[in-house]
Amino acid sequence: MNLLAHHFGVELFGREFSPETPMEHVVTFGVTGLMLSLMVYGAYAAARDFRRWRRGGVA
Repeated sequence: MNLLAHHFGVELFGREFSPETPMEHVVTFGVTGLMLSLMVYGAYAAARDFRRWRRGGVA
């Protein structure tokens, strides 16, 4: 697969959205990166709080 063949389409309310310009790519990758980093932090915080709760510490 070609490295630059990364285009995808997301359909919302019957309309397809896909990045076409360089700025749209930057925004798409930025939003995706932000979402992934927030999910990773959420999983870390949940595991940390769960371990603290199991030890009987104060949350």
